[in-house]
Amino acid sequence: MKVLPEKYSVEELSRAVTKLNNDMAALKRANDELQAEKKILDDILDQLPGTFYIWDDRPRLIRWNKQHEIVTGYSSEDYPNMLPTDFFNKNEHQAIEGALAKVFTQGEVTIEATLVTKGGEEIPYVYTAVRTMMGVRPVLMGFGIDISKRKKAEKQLQEAWSTLEKLKKQIEADCTYLTEEIKLEHDYGNIIGESEVLKYVLYSLEKIAATDTTVLILGESGTGKELIARAIHFNSMRKDRPLIKVDCAALPANLIESELFGHEKGAFTGAVSQRVGRFELANGATLFLDEIGELPLELQQKLLRVLQDGEYERLGSSEVMHTDVRIIAATNRDLEKDVRKGRFRKDLWYRLNVFPLSVPPLRKRTEDIPLLVNWMIDKIQRRIGKHIKTVPNDVMEALKNYAYPGNVRELENIVERAVIVSQGSMLQLASPLKNPESPDLDSPGAPIKTLLEMEKSHILMALRKTHWNISGKNGAAELLGLNPSTLRGRMRKHGICRPSRNS
Repeated sequence: MKVLPEKYSVEELSRAVTKLNNDMAALKRANDELQAEKKILDDILDQLPGTFYIWDDRPRLIRWNKQHEIVTGYSSEDYPNMLPTDFFNKNEHQAIEGALAKVFTQGEVTIEATLVTKGGEEIPYVYTAVRTMMGVRPVLMGFGIDISKRKKAEKQLQEAWSTLEKLKKQIEADCTYLTEEIKLEHDYGNIIGESEVLKYVLYSLEKIAATDTTVLILGESGTGKELIARAIHFNSMRKDRPLIKVDCAALPANLIESELFGHEKGAFTGAVSQRVGRFELANGATLFLDEIGELPLELQQKLLRVLQDGEYERLGSSEVMHTDVRIIAATNRDLEKDVRKGRFRKDLWYRLNVFPLSVPPLRKRTEDIPLLVNWMIDKIQRRIGKHIKTVPNDVMEALKNYAYPGNVRELENIVERAVIVSQGSMLQLASPLKNPESPDLDSPGAPIKTLLEMEKSHILMALRKTHWNISGKNGAAELLGLNPSTLRGRMRKHGICRPSRNS
């Protein structure tokens, strides 16, 4: 048994033991307080919205919060064997290593990086790391925030901005086009007329307008083909965009291609800037190709490609442009005859002739002439300051009996001249209306009327000659060698009605 040194008394030893017990109790209290503070710190770190971590300079992960485990999918058993770069996309490893080195030399670094979870999911993060001391050891303490929502918002904002830029360019292009078109006078009101032939055209127009089907409008010059085209467009799903028009007969052949498809700066002599073509302008809208029969053969192939594939190139560019355009074409030519003579491509003809719509000449809708005349008078007199109230019966009859080679356009010219020369409130013609001499029926080029057309024309001639007296001596029935009831039946068949005395 070891004997205590004699210099320590029992009393001194008792005091030393008491002090030791007190020190141990204080140490325990301090340890308990430290553990309590550590728990509070752990709870705080685990409640952080982002990932928290501490790396030493080996580097070794020595501290992390619960969110770090939840986000990465790694557990505390995985961490001892992992490097900082193991948590990130391989393409970013070099940047991560550079950032770690900067932290230990510069003290603080903020970097965006792609965190890769244990399951392979990639999440954009922004990390802020600072250098600090843990005792005598320098360590890296960092905090990471998930910025995927911000990235998504930035992407959506960028896409929205890109869309706005495209819309801005489209609006600017539309405004440029409309500025050029504003010089032209267009009537967007109702198409005037109540004749059966016009009603059939309007019925067909209503059926085809709501589709994206290609329409070919056929008719003589001046019959209102463009008005029909505009009516189709403004009753279609593309009505919120302007109807883009190209007059294939108004431009030289060397300029039509640039007009249709556009050109790059320097594409040819005089091309001092880039030009947007009508196909690009009409993307999402309707393109009206007026006088399509005048399009040169060399351009018909390029037009066919656009109709088939929706693709084209600007002059001077190899970039393939794509367009979504509805085509409405119009012509006063006999394209079938042009196809047979080799002046128009057969394949283009088939592409255009999906839904043909024939606009009748004015001579085949004479019952619409009074309506048109009254509408034109009202329109013209307001413009030039006249006040026409009456159209004499003989004037209206003269207007109805004229053949109108120029159709509605010619009628409007005749009415305008009449309004200008009229004195007072009664319409007077500027000059007598004379129909061109009838062509020689034996001539190979003479137009051939149908028997029904000939019959209607003959009945009208007899009625006018007899001042619309049907029965009785010297009446139209006697003149035609028909029973009056038979003549009335033929008149109903042809839609022939006696003009109003107020007309």
